[in-house]
Amino acid sequence: MKIRTLALAALAMSSMSAFAQTGVERVFEMSAAANIPGYVAHGINVYNGKPIGDYSAVAPRTMMFSANPPIYEIGVLQKGQTDSGEITEATDRSRLVATTRSFLNAMNPTGQVNPSWINVPLGEIGTTFFGSSSITDRVTPTAYPRKPIDPVIYRMKGVNANPTVGDWEKISGRLTYLNLPDGTSMVRVTVREGFPNAVYTLWDVGVNHPQTDKEAAYAVPFGGLPNIVQTDGKGCGFKEIKLPYQLNRECKPGASSCTSYISLFYHWDGQVFGGSPAATWYGAPVGVIAGNQMVWPTTGRVLTKPATNFGHKPHGCNS
Repeated sequence: MKIRTLALAALAMSSMSAFAQTGVERVFEMSAAANIPGYVAHGINVYNGKPIGDYSAVAPRTMMFSANPPIYEIGVLQKGQTDSGEITEATDRSRLVATTRSFLNAMNPTGQVNPSWINVPLGEIGTTFFGSSSITDRVTPTAYPRKPIDPVIYRMKGVNANPTVGDWEKISGRLTYLNLPDGTSMVRVTVREGFPNAVYTLWDVGVNHPQTDKEAAYAVPFGGLPNIVQTDGKGCGFKEIKLPYQLNRECKPGASSCTSYISLFYHWDGQVFGGSPAATWYGAPVGVIAGNQMVWPTTGRVLTKPATNFGHKPHGCNS
């Protein structure tokens, strides 16, 4: 038994060393690496109206993780209403996804947003374009032109501009990380069945000074800028990242920070905004131009099973 334990330890160390030196493909498929399944989300730590994870023990003062009612970033279209409806287990999955005021009400209740942007299908939000004077100046791209007589702003072929709830929930994902002896981590993220030809960004969402009076939430670009993942025509996206810290660092008093979850952020306006998930919370906020579609919890206690199963597929989009 002692020989077997030593052999496994040597294998783990050699795997980490091999990856650090050469990036050997097989390392992430070995026992030294840890895997986290992806959880479909409808907002901040919420799926079907229920929390995905319980962060009360590791981040007791970060209320957005346990908000009641939960903070939605998407809803379902309700024609004739001033806001979209909340997504629950009983929601008809053939209904269109729509923008919502939930995030605004929770995070920015005084923000002024064009009412015409609320409770509309995602494709009607549009995008900024050359000549825009502000982030709120937007144009709705046309369908791919059959006869490109004049150049127009259009969406690529295959883009799902106005998804249903069922479309939103098809995505599956896998995050694998490997802690290295120098205190860093190597991470791989793969998503499948996401929206085709879509723009996503990855975010490290967590807390600074956990479990102290200074505890405060943060969201930073995961792996540094650029943090973009663009899916292919089949909705597959892949990114390999080296972190200057360990992803699963302990969340305890005295720690400078700890990660709560990694977020896959869907930008339905087709744009990214550098170090901010959605440019600004005044005028073009989360829930109006972008929102969490999948998360990978790293601390806290997971309360549910993943809505989709990534299975044993390898990382990457070529298999």
